[in-house]
Amino acid sequence: MSLRDELLKAGLASADKAKKLEADVRKQDHQKKKDKALAAEAAARQAEARRQIEIEAARKREADRQLNLEREAEKQRREQAVRARQLIDSHRLNEAEAEIHYNFLDSDGHWIRAIRVTPPQRKGLATGRLAIAHGDRHEFDFPLIPRETALKLAEFAPERLRVLHPEGDGADAEPGTDDLT
Repeated sequence: MSLRDELLKAGLASADKAKKLEADVRKQDHQKKKDKALAAEAAARQAEARRQIEIEAARKREADRQLNLEREAEKQRREQAVRARQLIDSHRLNEAEAEIHYNFLDSDGHWIRAIRVTPPQRKGLATGRLAIAHGDRHEFDFPLIPRETALKLAEFAPERLRVLHPEGDGADAEPGTDDLT
């Protein structure tokens, strides 16, 4: 027999009070379960929010890393462009009084370009001792540079090299031309 039944039998409690007390206990139990469910739901929401924050932070770190890589690559491209410009300008062999037109195909293979060369420079181009690069002074800037310079340029800026013939002995070059000075 339960305590409620004993109290009712002894007359110490009325049936209405017992029902009310029982309802209150049920309500308290229900509220406890509801509070536990709400607490669990709140904890789940907090965990989800933390997870979303961590995902967003990871995404931001990755975006920052990619941006840093792009910036570093751009910095390296600029440094290589400066290095190529300095290399080309310091070894430029073009002569203002040159009168012979030397025709060559541009890098895309569709445009014929021409530069003025002297007879020794023409022989140097034919024998592979000279090369034609693309300068950056203007669109039609094609400096003549020595083979060694062209090979250095090909290491870090191959797109700047336009013409570099295989090195030869000059047997098929024009007879009577002097060596490159």
